[in-house]
Amino acid sequence: MLSLSEQGLWAVADGMGGHDRGDYASQLVISSLLDMTLSPEAPLDTQIASIHRILQQSSQRLVDIAQEISHDTIIGTTVVVAVLRANQLGCFWAGDSRAYRLRGSTLAQLTTDHTVANELMREQGLSPDEAHGVQGAEALTTAVGASVFAPQVIYEELHPGDRICLCSDGLNKMVPDWEIESVLNARQSAEDAVQQLLGLCLARQATDNVSIIVVDYG
Repeated sequence: MLSLSEQGLWAVADGMGGHDRGDYASQLVISSLLDMTLSPEAPLDTQIASIHRILQQSSQRLVDIAQEISHDTIIGTTVVVAVLRANQLGCFWAGDSRAYRLRGSTLAQLTTDHTVANELMREQGLSPDEAHGVQGAEALTTAVGASVFAPQVIYEELHPGDRICLCSDGLNKMVPDWEIESVLNARQSAEDAVQQLLGLCLARQATDNVSIIVVDYG
């Protein structure tokens, strides 16, 4: 997890469960982002392109390390990165770590999970119930370190009072969107909102890693 408010840069990386050295993969991604310098004068899309390049290099490094172990080894991690410049938000992600935006009292998921289920819904027109009933539905279709690194980027104009929440899937597996919305709507501090969401996960005996960042704009 990375939170550099003075640079307008936040990130969550979640090592892929069921694979080797997921913790190493997530730490590599965060370290790579921590080492980069974002110029406040550079256009937002240029900064996002720099992040893409750095994470592409990290992805190839993880693939190379995995291949040294065996052809079947995968060392990977999800990532979601938010960059804020003035009122413009750039969001870059690969995998199923998420970015949400609370505007007014309404929560919206800005990212789309890169999973087999979502791919089936998009490409074959399956309903959510049909797609999630398929074996391996929650498997990732892309990640840093996966054989296919195909991240997505979106740009959003923020309004005063907006809240951004970045999280690993450990949060949304335990806390449904309506409840995340309710917590963020309580308008306590960003830190208190994180602690409340984390507390809900712990109370429900979360078995997955839970990483949460809440950022207030304006």
